[in-house]
Amino acid sequence: MTRQLLAGFGLFIFLMAVLVAHAVWHINDLKGQMRDIVELRNRKIQLATDLQEASYNRHNALVYQALARDAFERDENFQQYIKWGFQVGLARATLKSLPLDDFESANLQRQDQLVLQIIDQQELISDLAARGVMEEARSRLATDLRPLNRDYTDIVEALRRHERDLIRSALERAQSATQHAITLHLALGGVLILLAMGISEAIRRLLWRDALTICEQLRLLELAGTRLEHEATHDPLTGLANRVLFYRRLEEAIVHAGEEGFSLAVLYVDLDDFKQVNDMHGHAVGDVLLQVIAGRLRHVVRVADTAARLGGDEFALLFVGIQESDECLSLYAKVEQEVGLSLDIGDVSLKPSCSIGYALYPSDGASLDTLLNTADTRMYQEKRARKEKSMTSSAMQPNPQGTT
Repeated sequence: MTRQLLAGFGLFIFLMAVLVAHAVWHINDLKGQMRDIVELRNRKIQLATDLQEASYNRHNALVYQALARDAFERDENFQQYIKWGFQVGLARATLKSLPLDDFESANLQRQDQLVLQIIDQQELISDLAARGVMEEARSRLATDLRPLNRDYTDIVEALRRHERDLIRSALERAQSATQHAITLHLALGGVLILLAMGISEAIRRLLWRDALTICEQLRLLELAGTRLEHEATHDPLTGLANRVLFYRRLEEAIVHAGEEGFSLAVLYVDLDDFKQVNDMHGHAVGDVLLQVIAGRLRHVVRVADTAARLGGDEFALLFVGIQESDECLSLYAKVEQEVGLSLDIGDVSLKPSCSIGYALYPSDGASLDTLLNTADTRMYQEKRARKEKSMTSSAMQPNPQGTT
């Protein structure tokens, strides 16, 4: 009997040693997996986000360079174009320096192919803008460069989705392994509890504490993923949708409208003389003005509609279910009235105004590019008409000698 008891006690000690060793190994393995997710996968997501932002800003700098009439302003936009090009290259180089799987390598190769085409178009458009050939530069922006940029954005977004899917899959595996380990350890603890209540209780507490740690890390990673997704699709200053999200929603709305047979309206809103606000009162006042305008536009749209900041002082609105041009003009007037309300920022009183262009689907076009070009053209026509009217009014004012 004594030998059996000794054998049983020895088996108990052995099983306890195996249980503790397995728990320690499993915990260390999970911590290693969590480090891989946090340090490598989230790093790749951040780099892909930085790449999207840098590509977006580089494209914007090129657009403003093509739109600017002032040579000094074109030169300033060209410097921004060079700066963001460097950031694009830096983000891509950092991504390539990290360990890559087959999908990531193939994605970066597809990026390389598109980047060569994009750079050729960008350099051509930049050269046209520098030589003052604005119409051709704008035409190439819309017809040649914009589709390439959209394809490039889709490729980078696919990389971000791939990394998020890998994180989600790894988290699910870690959570499943953790649950199985907890079940196994608690079952063994239940068998051994008659012989060693203290030891089994200590193991249970250790496992429970680590389980809570892992669950908390899962929660934090989920929050981080949600935050990164929001930052990638929303303007950080105003909180409105950014250009990427607006284009995505417009494309989806066009498809849905074509299937269901309803209309859409796109409004381009560009603040008048915004640069003068920055020059006279500082960028801090300009930022507050943009935030106020964003809030007013947010009040104009409905839940199913979209308000976005495309960059600088340019905003866009997407209205669903607009049936007639008169209804669109009513919205046009409402937006102009909301934007034009006076406001005080500290000791600065402002009376903002804007130029608006609109396009209706399907009467003004059935594709994203056609609608955007139509709205953009009408907006600039209105802005040009306002300036001409202002110049005419100034010229008609009598001077001190009584001449006009």
